[in-house]
Amino acid sequence: MKIAFIGMIGAASLVASADAGFAGFVAFSRNVGSNTVIDVFAAVDNAGDKFLNVYNTVSNGSFVQKAGLSNKTWKPDAANFTSTRNTFDDSFMTAGCFSGGSYGGEFYASGNTSGDPNFTGTSWNASPASLPATTIPSLAGWYTGDPPSIDNVAELLSATATGGTRLDGTGAAGKAYGIWCAHFVVTGINKVIGTDFTFSAFASIKDVNGSTSQASSSFTPIPAPGAIALLGMAGALSRRTRR
Repeated sequence: MKIAFIGMIGAASLVASADAGFAGFVAFSRNVGSNTVIDVFAAVDNAGDKFLNVYNTVSNGSFVQKAGLSNKTWKPDAANFTSTRNTFDDSFMTAGCFSGGSYGGEFYASGNTSGDPNFTGTSWNASPASLPATTIPSLAGWYTGDPPSIDNVAELLSATATGGTRLDGTGAAGKAYGIWCAHFVVTGINKVIGTDFTFSAFASIKDVNGSTSQASSSFTPIPAPGAIALLGMAGALSRRTRR
């Protein structure tokens, strides 16, 4: 299994309460057939925290989309819930789990998920002639249309792994709770978010006390120890040359 080193440089919190809020993204990845399936969670501090939205997304990834009008966009497939959650050939965004199901239980995306205007063209709502939305439009975002919904529940991240490998984004190290927010399918095995493709975004969370937290997070690879040593040697040689 490919290993990525993830830099945990503190998230820039814009509005945060003292005891809760958006901490960063957590991803669980696993190989399914010839693809890598990566589920992303918005990590939070409390089981009662609620997801509001993800926005200003930046990613250079190319993702697999399932064939068919209701599946080839980033909108969750509300018409075919039984194929949406744990599929290996469809990528989509979500704002939690349908009917409050957990990652290890019901594999349903939330029907309350809406895309913002930065999901341009037919990348959120397809037309019959549209091509599959295999990339995420620049600065795209999505949100829940019903924050108090049972769909919008935080779950224990320790229960979500189902054999997958956990990677913590900026600020999310060690966080115990998360709300499911994205399902990526990438062609090829052992693909790593933050290494094989980039992903960064802001997210907003409503905490149990009613305060709103907004912060940015990304999966940022840092050089392996050997590469760091080589960089240090290069710097030393440069200084000697200038002398």
